[in-house]
Amino acid sequence: MWDRSIIKANAKVALGGRYWKAFLVMFIFTVLTGWLCKIEVKAIFGWVGVLYTIFVGQPLLIGVARYFVRNHFEETRLETMFSGFQWNYTNGMEAMFVTRLFIVLWTLLLVIPGIVKLVQYSMVPFLLSDNPSLPGERARTISRMMTDGQKGAIFVFWLSFLGWFCLGLLCFGVGVLFVLPYFSAAEAELYLFLRTRALSLGFVRPEELCLKSCAEQK
Repeated sequence: MWDRSIIKANAKVALGGRYWKAFLVMFIFTVLTGWLCKIEVKAIFGWVGVLYTIFVGQPLLIGVARYFVRNHFEETRLETMFSGFQWNYTNGMEAMFVTRLFIVLWTLLLVIPGIVKLVQYSMVPFLLSDNPSLPGERARTISRMMTDGQKGAIFVFWLSFLGWFCLGLLCFGVGVLFVLPYFSAAEAELYLFLRTRALSLGFVRPEELCLKSCAEQK
């Protein structure tokens, strides 16, 4: 079992001397995905906003996941956040779209099952960031196995950042931007732990995640 305090401590280490670049990554992501004006975007653009999220927002999410995973090991280039558009864009976009659709449909059915699915599939963007060619169904299967028996702990892990986000909201919402790099780095650390565990248990093979070699990563 993992300790969220250790995960958070590892995130702080990963951000050491690199925080402002990580901040810039999340600022750009926030602006490009419309989080700063989410209500206005939906009201004005309607389906255009939905399509923008599918074709732009989801690939960006994969790229941001790749940035924070790689940032654990070394200082990472800013443009890594756009890598979701460079390597097997179609597969990543489709995999994320279907994954989000499942979550939305479960949430419309009942809120609690929707939350369960949100946690269950939370590793999908990270898996796709490791291997952009990983089929969506396989990514969801691996994510389910990685989070099996961990969903309650992961949800509590997310809730542990609630105080920071609430504090950020007190500064007209702008303060949330300063919390996002820490939260994103912590999520990447959690993924790395669960990935190591999944590999040791045989849930996934190293070559499936391009941990040996992949043409896209060269």
